[in-house]
Amino acid sequence: MITEMQVLERLKTVIATDLIGLQESEEGISIEQFDDKNIEIDFPDVDSMRRPTMLYIQPDYENLEPLGMHSDLATMRATIFLLCKSAPNAILVKRVFALYGALYLLLRGDPTLGGFIEDARITDMDYYPAVTASATITAIEASIDLQWSKEF
Repeated sequence: MITEMQVLERLKTVIATDLIGLQESEEGISIEQFDDKNIEIDFPDVDSMRRPTMLYIQPDYENLEPLGMHSDLATMRATIFLLCKSAPNAILVKRVFALYGALYLLLRGDPTLGGFIEDARITDMDYYPAVTASATITAIEASIDLQWSKEF
Protein backbone atom coordinates (compact mmCIF):
# COMPACT_ATOMS: atom_id res chain seq x y z
CA MET A 1 0.00 0.00 0.00
CA ILE A 2 1.27 3.46 -0.91
CA THR A 3 1.06 5.75 2.12
CA GLU A 4 0.57 9.50 2.23
CA MET A 5 4.13 10.09 3.48
CA GLN A 6 5.52 7.96 0.64
CA VAL A 7 3.65 10.14 -1.87
CA LEU A 8 4.93 13.34 -0.23
CA GLU A 9 8.50 11.99 -0.11
CA ARG A 10 8.27 10.97 -3.79
CA LEU A 11 7.03 14.47 -4.70
CA LYS A 12 9.96 15.96 -2.77
CA THR A 13 12.46 13.67 -4.53
CA VAL A 14 11.10 14.40 -8.01
CA ILE A 15 11.15 18.15 -7.37
CA ALA A 16 14.69 18.05 -5.94
CA THR A 17 15.93 16.03 -8.91
CA ASP A 18 14.13 17.67 -11.85
CA LEU A 19 12.90 21.18 -10.98
CA ILE A 20 15.98 23.29 -11.70
CA GLY A 21 16.53 21.68 -15.10
CA LEU A 22 13.16 23.10 -16.18
CA GLN A 23 13.77 26.62 -14.83
CA GLU A 24 14.29 29.55 -17.19
CA SER A 25 17.95 30.43 -17.33
CA GLU A 26 18.18 34.20 -17.09
CA GLU A 27 21.18 36.00 -15.65
CA GLY A 28 20.67 36.66 -11.94
CA ILE A 29 17.43 34.65 -11.81
CA SER A 30 18.76 31.10 -11.86
CA ILE A 31 19.34 29.31 -8.59
CA GLU A 32 22.85 27.99 -8.28
CA GLN A 33 22.28 25.36 -5.60
CA PHE A 34 19.02 23.43 -5.34
CA ASP A 35 18.66 19.96 -3.86
CA ASP A 36 16.64 18.14 -1.20
CA LYS A 37 17.89 20.60 1.46
CA ASN A 38 15.85 23.31 -0.29
CA ILE A 39 12.65 21.33 0.22
CA GLU A 40 10.83 20.50 3.44
CA ILE A 41 7.58 18.69 4.10
CA ASP A 42 6.37 21.23 6.61
CA PHE A 43 4.63 24.57 6.99
CA PRO A 44 6.94 27.41 5.91
CA ASP A 45 8.84 29.29 8.59
CA VAL A 46 10.46 32.32 6.98
CA ASP A 47 12.57 33.00 10.06
CA SER A 48 14.35 29.65 9.81
CA MET A 49 14.83 29.38 6.04
CA ARG A 50 18.11 27.52 5.56
CA ARG A 51 18.67 28.83 2.04
CA PRO A 52 17.58 31.91 0.06
CA THR A 53 15.23 29.73 -1.98
CA MET A 54 13.04 27.20 -0.21
CA LEU A 55 10.10 25.04 -1.19
CA TYR A 56 7.71 23.75 1.47
CA ILE A 57 5.18 20.97 0.93
CA GLN A 58 2.24 21.09 3.32
CA PRO A 59 -0.40 18.34 3.18
CA ASP A 60 -3.87 19.84 3.62
CA TYR A 61 -6.53 17.12 3.41
CA GLU A 62 -7.43 13.87 1.70
CA ASN A 63 -10.55 12.55 0.04
CA LEU A 64 -11.17 8.80 -0.36
CA GLU A 65 -13.58 7.22 -2.86
CA PRO A 66 -14.19 3.46 -3.07
CA LEU A 67 -12.72 1.84 -6.17
CA GLY A 68 -13.36 -1.81 -5.40
CA MET A 69 -13.42 -4.38 -2.65
CA HIS A 70 -9.81 -3.74 -1.65
CA SER A 71 -8.93 -0.28 -2.91
CA ASP A 72 -9.84 3.39 -2.68
CA LEU A 73 -9.01 6.33 -4.90
CA ALA A 74 -7.07 8.71 -2.65
CA THR A 75 -6.89 12.39 -3.57
CA MET A 76 -4.64 14.42 -1.31
CA ARG A 77 -4.66 18.21 -1.52
CA ALA A 78 -1.32 19.76 -0.67
CA THR A 79 0.05 23.27 -0.80
CA ILE A 80 3.49 23.98 -2.19
CA PHE A 81 5.02 27.21 -0.94
CA LEU A 82 7.84 28.67 -3.05
CA LEU A 83 9.78 31.29 -1.06
CA CYS A 84 12.68 33.45 -2.24
CA LYS A 85 14.70 35.99 -0.28
CA SER A 86 18.08 37.77 -0.18
CA ALA A 87 17.89 39.64 -3.49
CA PRO A 88 16.41 42.87 -4.83
CA ASN A 89 12.64 42.73 -5.22
CA ALA A 90 12.77 42.74 -9.04
CA ILE A 91 14.97 39.63 -8.95
CA LEU A 92 12.80 37.92 -6.31
CA VAL A 93 9.66 38.32 -8.42
CA LYS A 94 11.35 36.86 -11.51
CA ARG A 95 12.95 34.06 -9.49
CA VAL A 96 9.75 32.91 -7.75
CA PHE A 97 7.81 32.95 -11.04
CA ALA A 98 10.61 31.04 -12.78
CA LEU A 99 10.38 28.40 -10.05
CA TYR A 100 6.60 28.25 -10.38
CA GLY A 101 6.91 27.87 -14.16
CA ALA A 102 9.38 25.03 -13.68
CA LEU A 103 7.07 23.34 -11.15
CA TYR A 104 4.17 23.63 -13.59
CA LEU A 105 6.23 22.10 -16.41
CA LEU A 106 7.46 19.35 -14.10
CA LEU A 107 3.97 18.26 -13.05
CA ARG A 108 2.53 18.59 -16.57
CA GLY A 109 5.44 16.59 -18.01
CA ASP A 110 5.43 13.85 -15.36
CA PRO A 111 2.03 13.85 -13.60
CA THR A 112 2.60 10.32 -12.28
CA LEU A 113 5.88 11.22 -10.53
CA GLY A 114 7.70 8.52 -12.45
CA GLY A 115 4.81 6.05 -12.34
CA PHE A 116 4.47 6.23 -8.56
CA ILE A 117 0.95 7.72 -8.46
CA GLU A 118 -1.96 8.16 -10.87
CA ASP A 119 -1.91 11.94 -11.23
CA ALA A 120 -0.48 15.19 -9.83
CA ARG A 121 -1.76 18.57 -10.98
CA ILE A 122 -1.67 22.19 -9.92
CA THR A 123 -5.18 23.44 -9.31
CA ASP A 124 -4.53 27.08 -8.40
CA MET A 125 -1.84 29.58 -7.43
CA ASP A 126 -1.54 32.74 -5.33
CA TYR A 127 1.34 35.22 -5.51
CA TYR A 128 2.54 37.16 -2.45
CA PRO A 129 4.85 40.10 -3.27
CA ALA A 130 5.80 40.40 0.42
CA VAL A 131 5.65 37.86 3.20
CA THR A 132 5.18 38.81 6.87
CA ALA A 133 5.41 42.52 6.04
CA SER A 134 8.87 42.01 4.58
CA ALA A 135 9.62 43.32 1.11
CA THR A 136 12.66 41.05 1.00
CA ILE A 137 10.72 37.77 0.82
CA THR A 138 8.48 36.89 -2.12
CA ALA A 139 6.31 33.78 -2.31
CA ILE A 140 3.96 31.72 -4.42
CA GLU A 141 1.45 29.32 -2.91
CA ALA A 142 0.37 26.57 -5.32
CA SER A 143 -2.35 24.03 -4.51
CA ILE A 144 -1.89 20.59 -5.99
CA ASP A 145 -3.95 17.41 -6.06
CA LEU A 146 -2.11 14.10 -5.73
CA GLN A 147 -4.15 11.06 -6.73
CA TRP A 148 -3.38 7.35 -6.38
CA SER A 149 -4.99 3.97 -5.82
CA LYS A 150 -4.80 3.03 -2.16
CA GLU A 151 -4.82 -0.76 -1.83
CA PHE A 152 -5.66 -2.43 1.49
